[in-house]
Amino acid sequence: MDPASLSNQNNLQVSILSGQKFNLRQLTHHSAAAAFPVKGHGMSVGLQSFGTKQYRESVFSFGYGYNIKDRMGVGIAANYYALSIPGYGADQSFGTTLSWHIQVTNQIKWGTILHNFNKPTIGQSQNALPQLIVSTIIFQPIRPVAILLEWEQDTEFSKQVKAGFSVQPISWLHIQTGYISGTGQITGAVGLRLYSININYALANHPELGPSHWMEFHLPFGRQ
Repeated sequence: MDPASLSNQNNLQVSILSGQKFNLRQLTHHSAAAAFPVKGHGMSVGLQSFGTKQYRESVFSFGYGYNIKDRMGVGIAANYYALSIPGYGADQSFGTTLSWHIQVTNQIKWGTILHNFNKPTIGQSQNALPQLIVSTIIFQPIRPVAILLEWEQDTEFSKQVKAGFSVQPISWLHIQTGYISGTGQITGAVGLRLYSININYALANHPELGPSHWMEFHLPFGRQ
């Protein structure tokens, strides 16, 4: 969702992720992505799949990021959505995502994502796909520690405020925790670096619907 993160891309990276929402097998989803540098800029391709026997949704994304004077990165992504429901048919749609990062000071970074800002719809009834505005401030008082404050607005739901804390006590261990105001969710994540492979596990516990889990394998190639 954040093509501006590609602006400082300097090596090939591949990521494979699998998740399950609220401990329901029917809400299992998978994704794969690759990011790579092109003449000092960054590009990425990604594929996400979600579905059951009654429902199938796939998203293919192509992103591009560009760095402006080392203090600002901008990015844009084109998203192709494919929806299929047995007995009802299939349809496709296109969405566009725009994002930017600004290094305000050496300790403060501000970033914003405008997801599906072109207002895409799908199906004969022209159902609107989710539009999101996400704005984040990251404060890094010292290098191993980061504090995050995020505001998220969905066109269909009320706004949410998210707060997070991240610490990297040693080079191969990364620990994160957070809170989401709208749903009252507590979140946490642990990242381990084993040789050249990063293994990340994340958990979000909904007070009524239960926990959601994600597992990611991230492989950087070449010098980081």
